[in-house]
Amino acid sequence: MPSHAVVTGGASGIGAATCAALLDAGWAVTSLDLRPSADGRARSAVADVTDAAGLADAIADAAAEGRGIQALVCAAGVSGSALGDGPVDTVSAAAFDAVVGVNLRGAFLTVGAAWPHLAAAGGAAVVTVSSVLGLTGGGGPFRSHAYITAKGGLLSFTKALAAYGRPAGVRANCVAPGVVRTPFAQRVSDDPALLAYVTAKQPLTGGPIDPGDIGGLIAFLVGPDSRAITGQTIAADGGWRLDAEGWRE
Repeated sequence: MPSHAVVTGGASGIGAATCAALLDAGWAVTSLDLRPSADGRARSAVADVTDAAGLADAIADAAAEGRGIQALVCAAGVSGSALGDGPVDTVSAAAFDAVVGVNLRGAFLTVGAAWPHLAAAGGAAVVTVSSVLGLTGGGGPFRSHAYITAKGGLLSFTKALAAYGRPAGVRANCVAPGVVRTPFAQRVSDDPALLAYVTAKQPLTGGPIDPGDIGGLIAFLVGPDSRAITGQTIAADGGWRLDAEGWRE
């Protein structure tokens, strides 16, 4: 039987692209999302990553159906701007809790529920999905401080997982994409000024990144060819971070 991966947020965006990349590579895949996956090749587990009890049940069921879990991808997330996110002096406590609840707490709960299955698998892998904003702090029109806080937290969380998982052979890495062409980033495509800003920041891709590029990277990071890689954050950002750090020619 092929190795089994669980992908949160697997019904759309980066999660859906990751499911497709893993399925193409021969994995059995369970998409865990608020709605079923549109990819008929994947199993669907309908669950909310902020609901600890329901999430634990969904992970246990997925492990039973898939004969364990050899890879876990935490791609579930929400856009901060959709929930009233913004600079620290404008964000309500409710908006902060909602954004951090999905993007950081959701990953924490998911990994906790899946950890016994990952540790038992021998050579399992976890990938969390952060953001270039978690590396750079945002700036310009990207001032969603709750979102940036959550995505920054994933960097440290992933390092902790890598250290904790090493004795059991569990690897953990983080991907920090730039702006990706997903439903959450539709406002970039709809706003000419914002699109111009992102295009200048991401010259390698000439605008928003194709989600398949991120899905392919994640599939590599959970696969056998990356068995020596753990505790790393990889910025797949089209060159954004170099510009932010003043390395622009």
